[in-house]
Amino acid sequence: MKLLCKPADERYAGAQALKVDVEACLRRWDARAGTVSWDLGALAEAQRLDDGASSTQRTLDRLSPAARRAVALGACIGHELDAATLSQLAEQPQAEVNALLREAESAGILTPQRDDAAPEPLDDDALRLRFLHDGVHQAAYAALPDAERRAVHLRLGRMAEARSQRQRSDEALFEAAQHLNLGATLIVEPRERAELAAMNLTAGRKAKERGAPPAAADFFEAGISALPDGCFKEDHELAFSLHAEAAECAHLAGQIERAEALLEVLAAEARSDLERARAHELRITVHTTRGQIEKALALGKTALALLGVPLPEDGAAARKAAADAELAAARTALGARRLRDLLDEPETSDARTRAALRLLMSLTLPAALVSPPLFAFIAARQVNLSLERGHGGVSAYGYMAYAWVAARAFRRYDEAYELGELALEMGDRSGQHELSCRLRLLLGAHVSPFAKHLLSSLDLFKEAHEAGIRAGDLTYVAQACVHTALVRFGLGDECEAVRDEVDGFLAMARGAREELAVAALTSARRALDELMDPSRGGISRAPDSRAFHDAAQEERLAAPSYSAVALIHCALRQQLCFLLEDYEGALRMGSLAEAKVQGGVGDHLATEVFFYACLTQLSPALSRGRQLSAVSLASYRDRLSAWADQCPDNYRHKHLLVRAESARAAGEELAAMKLYDQAIEAAKVNGFVRDEALASELCAKFHLASGRERIAHVYMMDAHEGYARWGATAKVRQLSRKYPHLVARMGILGQPSRPAEGSIPPSVDRGGALDAMAVLRASRALSGELVLERLFERLLRVLSESTGARRAVLLLAGDGALTVEAERTSDPEVVRVGPSTPLEEAAGLAASVVQHVAETQQPVVLGSAATDERFAEDPYVIEAGGKSILCLAMTHQGRLAGVIYMENDATAGYFRAGQVELCGLLASHAAVAVNNALRYREAQSASNELRRANEALAAEVERLTEELRHAGGREGHGA
Repeated sequence: MKLLCKPADERYAGAQALKVDVEACLRRWDARAGTVSWDLGALAEAQRLDDGASSTQRTLDRLSPAARRAVALGACIGHELDAATLSQLAEQPQAEVNALLREAESAGILTPQRDDAAPEPLDDDALRLRFLHDGVHQAAYAALPDAERRAVHLRLGRMAEARSQRQRSDEALFEAAQHLNLGATLIVEPRERAELAAMNLTAGRKAKERGAPPAAADFFEAGISALPDGCFKEDHELAFSLHAEAAECAHLAGQIERAEALLEVLAAEARSDLERARAHELRITVHTTRGQIEKALALGKTALALLGVPLPEDGAAARKAAADAELAAARTALGARRLRDLLDEPETSDARTRAALRLLMSLTLPAALVSPPLFAFIAARQVNLSLERGHGGVSAYGYMAYAWVAARAFRRYDEAYELGELALEMGDRSGQHELSCRLRLLLGAHVSPFAKHLLSSLDLFKEAHEAGIRAGDLTYVAQACVHTALVRFGLGDECEAVRDEVDGFLAMARGAREELAVAALTSARRALDELMDPSRGGISRAPDSRAFHDAAQEERLAAPSYSAVALIHCALRQQLCFLLEDYEGALRMGSLAEAKVQGGVGDHLATEVFFYACLTQLSPALSRGRQLSAVSLASYRDRLSAWADQCPDNYRHKHLLVRAESARAAGEELAAMKLYDQAIEAAKVNGFVRDEALASELCAKFHLASGRERIAHVYMMDAHEGYARWGATAKVRQLSRKYPHLVARMGILGQPSRPAEGSIPPSVDRGGALDAMAVLRASRALSGELVLERLFERLLRVLSESTGARRAVLLLAGDGALTVEAERTSDPEVVRVGPSTPLEEAAGLAASVVQHVAETQQPVVLGSAATDERFAEDPYVIEAGGKSILCLAMTHQGRLAGVIYMENDATAGYFRAGQVELCGLLASHAAVAVNNALRYREAQSASNELRRANEALAAEVERLTEELRHAGGREGHGA
C-alpha cells in the first residue's frame, strides 16, 4: 500500500529497490522441505523507497556493459530515442542495437513509445523507445563522462544537421542546433563556429515565429557564445542581429540587466543609421517597462531623426500644431479611400520606412501616457507614412492607434470602431503574435467600450493576453491585465474573484518588471481590499488613505510618466469615497482624476470619472457651496448622453441615474421615480451588478427622504443584496448599520425578520416561509433579462436562495421532450448552463417526478421522496433516499414551457406547501421571460443571417461589376 501511494516515478524506484532487495534476501532454499524462506527483517532494513537515484543506478548497473553504454548513448539522443539513430551513433549493426535496447526494456529502463506496447521484431528499423521517467533518463545521461557527452552531442548535431539539409524542417534544425550547442566547446575552427552562430540565429527566429520566446532566447544566447573572436569585424551583420534578438528576448523575459548589457554592445558596434535605430527601438521598450517615459520619448525622437521622420519640437504648443496638421493630412488621405481598400495597400520593401514604423509603434504607448498631442501626432504619422510609402509590416498598429485618437479626441466612435476592426483583420492576416496582442488591447481598451458591451472588451483582453504570452510581449500583456481588472471592477464582478485574478496579474507584472502595471494593479488591489474589509462599514467612515498609498507611491504618482497610473488611483478612490458616503473625498478625488483625463476620454475608467462627478455634485449631502455650477453639470450630462446614445449597453443606465438624481434635486418627484426605475432596469439587463445596487440605493434614499419608508425598504433591500452579490462587504455592513430598519426582510405578513449582517440575507426563515417581496423583485429582474444563459443562472439563483434548495435544475420543453438546460448547487456553489441533455439521459434527479409534473402541470412537494408510492420505484429515489423535493411546471399561454426541479437533502419535509404558490408565480414569470429570451435569440440569429446574406450579396455584386468592367475594357481594346 505504501508503494502504491507513491507518484509514478517513485513507484518505479520503489519497485526496483524491492526487486533487488528481495533477490538479495530470499536465497534460503530448503531442499528437503521444498520451500523458500527469506529474512523479513533484512528485507525491511534493505528497502529504501525514497532513495530513487540509488535504486535506478543499481538497475543500470545490472545491465550488461554493452547495454549500459547503449542506454547512455541513447540518453544523449533525448528522452525518446530510435534504434536507427542509435545504431548510426554507436556504429553498431541494427540487430545488435535492438537486442541491447530490448535488454534495457526488460529491466524497466525503457518502454515502447507506441500506445499498445506489443513486442516488435528485434531487427525492426522502426523500433522507438523512451525512458520510463526523467529520473532514469538523467541517471543514464550521467553515466557518460562530461567530455564524452560533449563529443557525442557534437556527433549527433552533425548527423542532425545533415538530416536538416535534406528534410528542410524546423524540427530537424532545432535538433541540430541543440546538439551542436551542447558540444560547442569542441568546435574550435572559426568558420564552423560562425556557421553554428548563424544556425542559432535562424533557429531562434523560427522559434520566435512559433511563439516560443524562451526557446528563442536560448538559441540567441548560444549563438552569441559561438561567435568567434572579432565577430563584429568578420561578420558584423550576424553578430549585430544575434545581440539585437537576444536583447529583445531578455527584455521580454524581464531580464532587464541582461538586456541593457546587450544594448550597450549594440550601441558601441552599430555602424549604420538603421542599426542605431534598431538599438534605440530596443532601449525604448526597456525605458517604457521601467516607467522612464520621458527617456523613451527623447530617445525615440533621436532615432526617428536618423531615419528622416522627425517628431515635433518639445512644448505643448508645438506638439499641438504638429498634431493638428498631421491629423488633417491623415483624414484627407483616408477620406479618399474606401476603408476596405486599406487591406490591399502594397507593402514597402524600404528598410528605413519599416524601421520608422516600428519606432513609431514603440513610442505610441509612452506618448499616450504623458502627451495627448504627441500621441495624436505619432498615430497620424503612422497612417500617413503607410499611405505615402506603402505598408511596412506593423502598419495595422498605426491604423488602430488612429482609431484610438478618433474615439478619444474627436468622439467619432463609429468611424473609430470600423477602422479598429479593419486594423484587427489586417493584423490577423499578417500572422504576427506581437501585433495580435497589441491590436486587441487597443481595440478593447480604447475603442470597443464606446461601441460594444464591456464583455466584448474582456474577450479581447483575454485574446490579447494569450497572444502576448505566445509572443513574449509582456509590456502589452501587463496592460491587458490592468484593463481587465478595471473593466471587471466596473461591471461589478464578484470582488473576491476579481481580487484573486489581480493577485495573479501582479505576480506576472512583478516578474516581468513592468513597473507601471504593478503600480496600477496595486491601486486596484487596494480598492478591492477596502470594499471587502469586514471591519469597515461605519456610517460616515471614509476610505483609509494609508491603505491606498504611502509616501513613496505619492512621489511616484506625481511624476509625469505615472500620469495614467495616477488617473487609475484617483478614479478608484473617487468611486470608493462616493460609495462609502465620503462626498468631500469623492469631490476631491474626482477633481484630481479629471485633471488627469488629458486629450479626451480614452477608456471606460475615464467615463466613470464623469459619472461619479455628476453623482457627487448632485448628492444632497454635499454642501451647497461645494456643488458644481449648472453649466458644468449640464456639460457632464451631455457627455453621458452622447455615450448612452452611442453605446446604450454600457452607458444608458448611468445617464438615466444621473437624470434621476437631477430630477430629484429639481423637485420633480414623478420624473425621478420613473428614471430611477429605468436606471435600475437598464443596469440589470446589461449585467452591471454594482451600478444596479447603486441605483437602488439612491432610489431608496430618495423615497426615504420623501417619507415613503415602505417603498424605500424594497429598494434598499435590493441595494443590500446587490452589494452582497458584488462582494462589497464594507458597503453591505454600512447599509446594515445605517439603515437596519430598511434592510430587515419582510415576510409574507409584512413582519420584519432579523436583518442580515455582511451577506445576502436568506429568503427562508427557520419555518420555511418564502419572502414575497423577494419573489416580486425576482420576477421584475427576470422580465428584463434577454440573454438566455444569464436568465437561467439568475432564475436558479433566486429559487435556491428563496427556498433554501441545495440543488435546482431547469428543464425546458421542446419538440415533445424535456431537456436539462441549467443546474445550480449551493454547496459548493456551482452553476452549469448547457449543453442541453435529454431528461432520459440526465443523471442526478428523479425523472418520474419531473415527468409527472410535466404531464399534470401540477406541483409536487415531497417531504421524503422514498415514502411516496408514486415515485418509490424511481432509480434515483431508491438510491438517494429521503430527499425533500419541490417540482413545479412552467407554463406559458396554457402550454408547458419547462419544469423547475429543486431538492434538499438536509432535512426531511424541508419544503412547505406554502412556498408552492409563490414559487408557482415566479415559475410563470420565468416561462414568459424564457419565451422572450428565446424569441430575442431567434431574432438576433435571423438578423445575423440577414447581415451575412447582405454581405455575400454585396460581394457578389462587386465581383460581377468588376467582371463586367474588365469585359468592357477588353471589348473596347478589341475595337
